[in-house]
Amino acid sequence: MTTAKKRPNPPPQAKSRAQTANAAKASSTSTANQPRGAASRRGPQPPPKKKFPVLPVVFGVVALALIAAIMFSSSRSINDDETGEPTITGEVLAPFATGTEPASDEAVGTTPPTLSGEDFDGNSVVIDPADGTPKAVVFLAHWCPHCQAEVPRVQAWLDAGGGVEGVELMSVSTSMNSARTNYPPSEWLEGEGWTSPVLRDSASSDAYIAYGGGAFPYYVFLDAAGNVVRRSSGELDVATLETYMQEIAP
Repeated sequence: MTTAKKRPNPPPQAKSRAQTANAAKASSTSTANQPRGAASRRGPQPPPKKKFPVLPVVFGVVALALIAAIMFSSSRSINDDETGEPTITGEVLAPFATGTEPASDEAVGTTPPTLSGEDFDGNSVVIDPADGTPKAVVFLAHWCPHCQAEVPRVQAWLDAGGGVEGVELMSVSTSMNSARTNYPPSEWLEGEGWTSPVLRDSASSDAYIAYGGGAFPYYVFLDAAGNVVRRSSGELDVATLETYMQEIAP
């Protein structure tokens, strides 16, 4: 009796190239069909970026610019009314040191420049040393406490019939600063009833500097020939002011 031999099982066949390609295609299709968030499950994702509110910021910047322009314009108009643009013609005086006596003042005997400008109402004011009239020219600063004491005292003297015949008292409003006290000077002098003609100095105090710029109140006394006879800085009592004005009287 013959025994049949068992055939060995054939080895597993390798997948064909076509099968492998089909499997890869199926895997890719499956991944593509997954929700977008599925791939992100592998790790934490950064939060979405917030959108910057562009329009509100733009409008805010424009509004601030308009407010600044309005404030600047308002401030500028006030300052333009208080300061002037005087014309200065002639040689400037040497700087004055407080306490200097006429004998040692190098400006004595010289002629200061002519000042041409306007008062607070826009009227013409000219301080001309060569016009033949002796003058006491006083430079006033609104923030100066000594000027604030000098103006009402001198005005009371004038109101009572004071002054020196033939001598003009001229004044210059200078060193304006809207950030300091007693501003604006136009209101201050008007409130004191100040009757002396007032020339508005420039924002850079050019007239004051041209006359030697001493401490306030600062006086320059000119004779009929237009020459400096005396300069004085600081408050003057009425008797002393009258004496100095009589020195230059015709």
